[in-house]
Amino acid sequence: MAPKIVIAEDDPNILELLKIFLNDRGYDVTCASDGREALEKVGEIKPDLLITDVMMPRMNGYQLVNALCNEQYDIELPKIIILTSRTDPADIRRGLTVGADMYIQKPFDLEEIDSQIKELLEERPKTEDQRPKTL
Repeated sequence: MAPKIVIAEDDPNILELLKIFLNDRGYDVTCASDGREALEKVGEIKPDLLITDVMMPRMNGYQLVNALCNEQYDIELPKIIILTSRTDPADIRRGLTVGADMYIQKPFDLEEIDSQIKELLEERPKTEDQRPKTL
């Protein structure tokens, strides 16, 4: 069965680009245009991976990751990549502190995204002593 990915991104061009690219790589991709919609989709689909932007309407990416990591949901926590144009070191620390496994800055390279997804999906489930990565 293909790994399931939910992408939360409010820019329709980036969302479509990632969807097409990842579908072509064999992933089962579901899209959401804001954090609230992504939270619902994660609960329904129980993905292996969530890719989220930070700046989105209704619920930003930090709030989305925080909700998944700290609220009681009856799902196994997916691996999480924050994919954003926010490059300030404080933003990066915040993203990793709220629970993301990786923080990737825009503009991004699609092949690098694919490589990082493969690496994350091959890892064992998160433990408290694992350190998130920043690219």
